[in-house]
Amino acid sequence: MTDRRPDLRTRALGDRSRPGCSSRLGFSVIELVVVLAVIVVLTSLLLPGLEVARKGARRLVCSSNQRQIGVSFLIFGSDNNDRLPESRFQMVNRPANMMALNSGDLNDEVGVPGFDGIGILWEGRYIDSPASCFCPAHRGQHTFERAKALLGETQGTGPEIAFCNYHYTGHQKRSQDEPLMGPTRRRMTDPNVILLTDGLRSRSDFNHESGFNVLRGDGSTFYQADTGSKFLNSIPTDVNFDGEIGSEDSSGMWIFDIWDELQIDG
Repeated sequence: MTDRRPDLRTRALGDRSRPGCSSRLGFSVIELVVVLAVIVVLTSLLLPGLEVARKGARRLVCSSNQRQIGVSFLIFGSDNNDRLPESRFQMVNRPANMMALNSGDLNDEVGVPGFDGIGILWEGRYIDSPASCFCPAHRGQHTFERAKALLGETQGTGPEIAFCNYHYTGHQKRSQDEPLMGPTRRRMTDPNVILLTDGLRSRSDFNHESGFNVLRGDGSTFYQADTGSKFLNSIPTDVNFDGEIGSEDSSGMWIFDIWDELQIDG
């Protein structure tokens, strides 16, 4: 006997020999093109939003880093008669180098080589995580890995200076006669005093394109917007800081201008 039951596979796929009956096993070229075009359009719409969110996250981490350093300032002060870490670069009128963690072997008026400014907090383990001295938005060469290698090998006394990503405003107030040699700053919890900003040494140290984070004396932070890139444009693109102490580059007059506008002493 002959089995007259139709083949199940033939029924499922259709009889291609019959007019008007066809089987579709995939997308047509036109459909693929349309899907790809939709994906491209959606991606182009989402990417700017993702970049904005990424920048915002970096600013938030940067602000958190500064608050951690602020706690370190307070703990250091409680152990040292409410004093701030000493910056020898401040005492020889080198604000551009007050981002440094150590003084290096400069053989000049800076004095005995060793840790300096924020680096004293690093040395004394007042900073719980040394990585908090580095901003995730930093685009220059002053990375945590580089600083850790320099300081780990030399204990702060090597020939090369290790920089962090934040600018210390110093342990002394400014004065009209001696810009960086005023009275010792002791108002450790004053919200009007500014202890730290993002890097101002060169444009690659300006961590955020639209402004910078600032640490107050009471440990709080705020974001200083840079409307019209006024602050950024006042900072040199790339300068040599190894010249004489009195040179324009090492004196860092642009930093004085920014600090004056921020009114760092309240």
